[in-house]
Amino acid sequence: MRFDRFLRKFPAPIRNLIDPLSIEEEILIKEANLLVKFKGIVLDAGAGECRYRNYFPDKLYVGLDFFKGDSTWDYSNLDVGGDISNLPFKTNTIDMILNNHVLEHIADPGKTIKEFYRVLKPGGRLVLTAPQGWYEHQIPHDYFRFTSYGLKMLFNEAGFKIEYIKPMGGYFKYLAHRLIYLSKVLFWQRGRITRVFLFPLEIIFALLFVGFFPVILNQIDFLDRERRCTLSYKCLCTKK
Repeated sequence: MRFDRFLRKFPAPIRNLIDPLSIEEEILIKEANLLVKFKGIVLDAGAGECRYRNYFPDKLYVGLDFFKGDSTWDYSNLDVGGDISNLPFKTNTIDMILNNHVLEHIADPGKTIKEFYRVLKPGGRLVLTAPQGWYEHQIPHDYFRFTSYGLKMLFNEAGFKIEYIKPMGGYFKYLAHRLIYLSKVLFWQRGRITRVFLFPLEIIFALLFVGFFPVILNQIDFLDRERRCTLSYKCLCTKK
């Protein structure tokens, strides 16, 4: 996850060229804010460091996590410690639930989706992203990857009305995102002395595989019309 933090330090226009997925996530969260009435309750289920809190200044934002996702994270901003598969809230009390790239870390995703349905108010919204293609992370709490059909099944079994399940990019964005991790695989895992010796080569690889090739691949992603190979799906569901 250190590499993801490194990427987030780039200005938004540059990130949109090399890592448009992070920008699309932020747009999704901003759009979610518009779906909740003034002072509505927004539960960020699996909030981590609560980095989306500032997107909901006029809402009651509640960050919940179980403090085990990443040992390097600062969990001090969380409002509630708990298991999202057994939420400590009454039925029909939450206006919106955010679940951003968390479902893969849950041992029983079906139970979790049903729990989301339980605590949402009638007409409440679930905004969820889940990976189809991703590296193992937050080890050992990394259990699943999802297809659009798998997500549809989980939402239907819980009783949700599915507004949409959309791929976040196609094959070329997928390939671009995988390439930006090449420098991490080749150099970041080496010892300090070896890495110093290889530093000139690392700079070249960064320019090519964090910069040049990802930018080109992201720009031609429109060529993949089917988008069956994607990094993640973004989903919007409503409680009936």
